[in-house]
Amino acid sequence: MIEAQATSAPAVSGKELKGWHVLLIMLGFFGVMFAVNGVFLYHAITSFPGEDIKKSYVQGLNYNDTLAQRASQAELGWTAEAGVQSGELIFRLRDAEGAPLSNYAVIGEIRRSATQSADQAIIYQARANGEYVADAGDLAPGQWLLRINVMEPAAETVLFNVHKTILVS
Repeated sequence: MIEAQATSAPAVSGKELKGWHVLLIMLGFFGVMFAVNGVFLYHAITSFPGEDIKKSYVQGLNYNDTLAQRASQAELGWTAEAGVQSGELIFRLRDAEGAPLSNYAVIGEIRRSATQSADQAIIYQARANGEYVADAGDLAPGQWLLRINVMEPAAETVLFNVHKTILVS
């Protein structure tokens, strides 16, 4: 009869991996994961300003009204130009035949895409030949979003809505 005696090979380092070692490794791994996710979560919450459009859910429900308003605006055939020149925001409005439109109230806002801290409301003053101007103030260089509403002065209803992206250098 052959007798064999099984012996385990000695560990290279002389240390044995036990269950509590594995527990500490797992707790350390998940602890680091939770800490990194916590940092990311904090920065995501504190840097996002929130909804860009107020009551976006209600606007989604009333989207057919938005489409009807866009169709009525397209029927007018008006064209608009907007930009910054010599520290002034300039807005030009023309009808379908290219004639200037001057007897309207024009209001709007200028916004940064990434933050709400620089947003400002704008009231344009009418000049001759369908041109409206407003003081641009101290606009930082970069890309700005200009939203403009042309309104009937007596009825205070929006006739024409314009969204333009402008670059300030």
